[in-house]
Amino acid sequence: QITDEGLIIICRGCHHLQSLCVSGCANITDAILHALGQNCPRLRILEVARCSQLTDVGFTTLARNCHELEKMDLEECVQITDGTLIQLSIHCPRLQVLSLSHCELITDDGIRHLGSGPCAHDRLEVIELDNCPLITDASLEHLKSCHSLDRIELYDCQQITRAGIKRLRVSCVG
Repeated sequence: QITDEGLIIICRGCHHLQSLCVSGCANITDAILHALGQNCPRLRILEVARCSQLTDVGFTTLARNCHELEKMDLEECVQITDGTLIQLSIHCPRLQVLSLSHCELITDDGIRHLGSGPCAHDRLEVIELDNCPLITDASLEHLKSCHSLDRIELYDCQQITRAGIKRLRVSCVG
């Protein structure tokens, strides 16, 4: 039963907020992402899994204002596209953990941007891409530049091949 109005009040009063978990709060919209972006620049952890009304518009405001983001759980944020990943790659250089499972509009292009962003080379440790049907072996190629990457989840990504995984494994070991 949590609504945007209640969360906006919290954001306006908690300018030092570093962590927010509202996963499963199906009623929240981009208004909360705008409020976080405008009021909580120190935000490091955001968990919004299963918040299906959130869009690229809200995540753009968030990314452009919350540069200290380290962990984001966006699982089942079904409306986000590569636009969100582009903004995160540009504005969030500290990103370490990113869950995009069941974000079915994410493509190789978004992963390419993420893989070439500042977080990719030194920070990104975990990326979860389970059930992202548009992801192909090309995404694995883009993630090769992520030297700090410890874990990639790819369950039910039908366009990822064994050969693609083998090439990634060889490049990571070598």
